[in-house]
Amino acid sequence: MARAVDLPGAAHLVLAEGVVHLDPASAVFEAMLEGWATQQRARFLKGVSTIKPRLDLVRRFAEHTNQYP
Repeated sequence: MARAVDLPGAAHLVLAEGVVHLDPASAVFEAMLEGWATQQRARFLKGVSTIKPRLDLVRRFAEHTNQYP
């Protein structure tokens, strides 16, 4: 089923439909990061030198604060 907004990087494109996650907040957070990485790759940014450090920074922030941004 197509949604109103199927933009590259949208979380619903990463999450499996019809699956109940044991930790929904964590699943959405990881889907958000994967979608963000997809958007960055669409802009031809380098994975190792640009995207990975950005994702690592957001994950460290979430771990440090014990909350999702």
